[in-house]
Amino acid sequence: MITIIQPEQIEEVWKSMIMLDEQESMSIVDKLEEEQPALLEYLMTPPEEFTEPEAENLMYAGIVVWRTFDKYGPKLRVITEDEIYEIEDANIEVMEKLEGESAGDGIAMIERMLDSYPQPHVLASIAEILLVEDEELDPEEDISDQARGTMMLILKTFLDAMIKAEIQ
Repeated sequence: MITIIQPEQIEEVWKSMIMLDEQESMSIVDKLEEEQPALLEYLMTPPEEFTEPEAENLMYAGIVVWRTFDKYGPKLRVITEDEIYEIEDANIEVMEKLEGESAGDGIAMIERMLDSYPQPHVLASIAEILLVEDEELDPEEDISDQARGTMMLILKTFLDAMIKAEIQ
């Protein structure tokens, strides 16, 4: 039986993460490192062109996704670096196909993907996090459009890797 993480579970984890102090946050990162070292390494090596706020946002979003899986999702086996990069290559191919589509066709393709995706609410929450502009952010902390696309690729790869690692 596949465990589908629900929107209210994602929101609960998101809100609980905001309340953590630095020590509690580090213990979550330590647990991720212990259980999924390749996934943590993948999150911690953002592209060189990322600003510090972009890299921090990527890390934070990835930790929230992992914590949601850890708390509400299925058990996972350890995933390897090679598996992560195979998944990333497949996601790059999909993104390249989307680039050639009109806006309407691209949205329709994304909607079809969400309809058949094993964790549609988690994927939708990643997209929402990246697409919503935060008016309260300092302009220096803003995320560029290019970084948003790259973050979507990285976070979808991160999520896909966890889905692949589900123990049935």
